[in-house]
Amino acid sequence: MPRRFVLVALILLPALAYGQFDPAGAHVNLYFPQLADGGPLIQQWQTTFVFVNPNPVAASVVLTIYGDDGQPLALNLGLGALSTHNFTIAPGGSQILRSRVVSQSVVTGWALATSNVPLQATVLYRAIEDSLHRVEISAAATLPTSIYRSPANVSLGIALANPSTAPIRVNVKAFDSNGDQAGSTVAAVGSLGHTSFNLSSVLPSLPAAFTGSVLLEADPPTQQFVAWTLNADRGLLSSLPPGPLSWPISHSDRISLVFSKLWNATRTIAQLSPTLSGFGTTIPELRIVTEIPGSFGSDRIQAQGGQNITITRGLSELISDSPSELAFVIGHAMGHVFQSRTGRQAFDSDAELDADSWAFILSTLAGFDPYGAAGALGKLAMATSGVRLTQQFEAQAAPDANRSFTARLNTLVDRITAACRIIPASCTQYRNVVHPNLPPVAPALAPRELLGVAVER
Repeated sequence: MPRRFVLVALILLPALAYGQFDPAGAHVNLYFPQLADGGPLIQQWQTTFVFVNPNPVAASVVLTIYGDDGQPLALNLGLGALSTHNFTIAPGGSQILRSRVVSQSVVTGWALATSNVPLQATVLYRAIEDSLHRVEISAAATLPTSIYRSPANVSLGIALANPSTAPIRVNVKAFDSNGDQAGSTVAAVGSLGHTSFNLSSVLPSLPAAFTGSVLLEADPPTQQFVAWTLNADRGLLSSLPPGPLSWPISHSDRISLVFSKLWNATRTIAQLSPTLSGFGTTIPELRIVTEIPGSFGSDRIQAQGGQNITITRGLSELISDSPSELAFVIGHAMGHVFQSRTGRQAFDSDAELDADSWAFILSTLAGFDPYGAAGALGKLAMATSGVRLTQQFEAQAAPDANRSFTARLNTLVDRITAACRIIPASCTQYRNVVHPNLPPVAPALAPRELLGVAVER
């Protein structure tokens, strides 16, 4: 029988101390589809990267710059001409990197920044004429997509970058104000390459007064690209709203984001609860693989020996509309990392229920919704018509799949309810902010309060 699971409050944090809810657009992988530097004195460009760290821990950042040909591009951002720039941003701090406008001809490319914590990032493009700063436009960092749509006229500027090592093709389709297709072409982008152009240069048959929209589509749609568009109208330049699909998303990037946030939660637990510090300081290797054809079983996520976590894109695609559901699944795998590294279960004698408890705690601490557990388990059951749930991720001993499913959900509800009995004010506050329309009896836990929760053995 499972040992009795009891949550006890060790440290009650201030009422307003919530979990790490990220600003919109913050990410651990930040893509910049366009950069430009240099040029003749009559028309020069300068690119500035601005990073903001909204986290209570330092951010370790690597900014890699690629040229149009996909090769590393050395660009002077203040520390000499480098293609890879490493820097640290203090908790709550920021970092500005500005190109030095040293080339006599315009150099273009794109950039990718990776971080251990989610960052906000903006890129600024400044036009300089005869040493006078004429205009500056901005664009937020973006993520890969298979479809991108933007308002358009014949002078629309389009930037495309290929984040993969395989060449890609992007269909460029223009539609007039009535929604009728007015022209199409194909843009080819090599491995890690980049291209930029005005719409009129690739679709010269468009009338000068054309207005409408442009649709960018990966061909085939399984490929992805990063894109940005720039509005130009009679010499005036302005940025346009981002146009990537909101769903489905870039699964590898979303997996990396959730994984990073959950691992940072393990470090917070270790600082405040020594009994739960068994994760250690070595981060497990994250392996993102393609789903094996014909297989939808336990190989979709694994925690091998506490050294690495393997997750398939197929699992992420199943729960692609909910980061909280993905957080529960990855948190479950991290629970097995704790078990492997310590040789014990922290919350339950059943290894799978114990890993579920870790998933609940880590995902909630990281700012995800603990109710995501139900969605993840439910979708896993649906994917196999409600049978053989025990093989969906991590085998369970229960002989009946439906009972196993119900038992797991009931156990998680017990965890939340037990915590809310200890810190009811925090549960009420979390419900008012995140779930204001749930029934009053529904348990909900304030994420940051879990920092003070441990197990009474």
